[in-house]
Amino acid sequence: MIGKRIIPLLLGFASLVSGCATGYQSASNPLVGWMGGYWETRGPGDLIKVSFAGNGFIERDKVSAYLLYRCAEIAQRESKQFFVLYENLPAAIADRRSSEKSVGTIAGKPTGYAYMLLLEQPNGYVLSAEEVIARLKSQVKPEAKS
Repeated sequence: MIGKRIIPLLLGFASLVSGCATGYQSASNPLVGWMGGYWETRGPGDLIKVSFAGNGFIERDKVSAYLLYRCAEIAQRESKQFFVLYENLPAAIADRRSSEKSVGTIAGKPTGYAYMLLLEQPNGYVLSAEEVIARLKSQVKPEAKS
């Protein structure tokens, strides 16, 4: 009797969830993390690797925007105004700064990452955390009022 009620509920939930593009969320939440989201790891050195994985219903451009927005949030969380992006570790070692985020596809799902370095003052080509958040907020968090 219970099984007859639970199965339709589970199927309904699964179809509801699978029909939606990945939202801007942490991938560490076990309830929604399997659908995608952001995470970061520290190192090597002062670098932070920031990643965002989507499901099969999200566009690569959106993953790129979410990734850049998360980098800006991390900079603000760490009380830094500026940050630098690197496409990969060799680029970071050579200090080849970039505005690009590596977004590829793994098993049909867009996934992106970038290495970032936080800065107190602008030094060469840098991104302003405040400007990035202002520019992308309506796209990343459309329900948030400015």
